[in-house]
Amino acid sequence: MTPRVVILTTYFRPVVGGVESNAERLAGFLLARRFDVRVVTKRITAALPEHDTLDGVPIDRIGPTGERSASGKWRLAAPAFRWLLQNRDRYDVVCCIDYRGVGVSALAARAVTGHRVLLQAQTPGNLLDPSPLAKPFIAVYRHADAFACISHALEKEAIIAGVPAERVHFLPNPVDMTRFRPAEASERDSLREPLGLPVDSVLCLFVGRLSREKGVMDLMTAWREARSPHGMLVVAGPDMVDHPWNEGPAAREFAERHHLGSSVRFLGSIDDVATLLRTADIVVQPSHFEAQGLSAVEALASGVPVIASAVGGLLDFIRDGDNGILCPAQNPAALATAIRTLVDDSGLRHRLTSRARRSVADKYDEQKVFARFAELLSQLAARPS
Repeated sequence: MTPRVVILTTYFRPVVGGVESNAERLAGFLLARRFDVRVVTKRITAALPEHDTLDGVPIDRIGPTGERSASGKWRLAAPAFRWLLQNRDRYDVVCCIDYRGVGVSALAARAVTGHRVLLQAQTPGNLLDPSPLAKPFIAVYRHADAFACISHALEKEAIIAGVPAERVHFLPNPVDMTRFRPAEASERDSLREPLGLPVDSVLCLFVGRLSREKGVMDLMTAWREARSPHGMLVVAGPDMVDHPWNEGPAAREFAERHHLGSSVRFLGSIDDVATLLRTADIVVQPSHFEAQGLSAVEALASGVPVIASAVGGLLDFIRDGDNGILCPAQNPAALATAIRTLVDDSGLRHRLTSRARRSVADKYDEQKVFARFAELLSQLAARPS
């Protein structure tokens, strides 16, 4: 029997982020595998229809309207619980992408419907939160039928919190290895020219929101210290408008004040990240923390070595001196040394480049990861209530 899967995610298109992208691509994969799949998500604005489709996947938007916020995860909990009860005959298994809030809904509904629940952990710390308010929710979450974790650190967290090891699965946010690919001969130069990027520079690329936790100001300080005449820094990503962690204005002011204009370019939001990565020689991800670090996986898949902070999920796939360089987080001096080394040492750079793609080709290939996801959902759906 074809499994009937509900993907329950607080946010979905038109909201686009790592969590939402993962939910969307998983839904498309399951549909192509002939699963009966449906997305249930929060209705952001009244202008969005309650019932919709995206590339053939049905979408039900429920709950109170409101733009993306941390509280939205909890304001969706009651409407999600009602939907799961009212539509119990339309699905066999619930897959919660980033389970905070909606995971409680799915597990509470399971007590009535008997339908199995898979929780995907996307954020560290939730299961080990020591606060009294968190403890009742942790007690609920650890009874999920399966825990899919995007990093090995999250696997350990789940087991420490009391989730049985046989229910814990490493299923990272994967990459489309056909879309994210190394540049072909001379392609890098031809892609740089329309962007006005010099073809003879060693191009260091940062991709991500210009937010404090992404280490944007650490990068700016490090770039000033590195001052390699061979390098150019390209910063691609949106400001965090009206957010206290927004570093976009400060980064641009820093570049101007320190006369870095000739070696730093700010591109703003970029729609086609895969193509931009093929212009780069190095990707820099100086995050303060990362549950996984999908941008770094995409860079390696594109054949680009990565300089990154030695934190979180980045430690799962960046191997210092093999496919990149690891630095202490929030340490601009160490970051500057790594940048200067990799910009100036073409031999090292080429060696890391040659190993970049194959270092993630197996564990992070979308087709392989989602196939394991589909198999796990099929097993859960086949279990008796």
